[in-house]
Amino acid sequence: MTIQNEQLAQKVIEVFKKNISEEARAHISETEFQTLAQIVREALSLEMTEAAEMVDKLEKQLREKALHLDLDL
Repeated sequence: MTIQNEQLAQKVIEVFKKNISEEARAHISETEFQTLAQIVREALSLEMTEAAEMVDKLEKQLREKALHLDLDL
């Protein structure tokens, strides 16, 4: 996991803590908050992987298009 994902996950948890009632916070342990942070980090990682795959696919398409343009000249 990247440091950025870690920081973002912690920020999400802090915002979540601020948005739930004090009563609700009292029922959620720090371990559970850390589990939630791990879930957020994993989701971010999956999204980044998907985005990277999309960029790779686009790069291949652009290279193919450039090659075809070179052959047409």
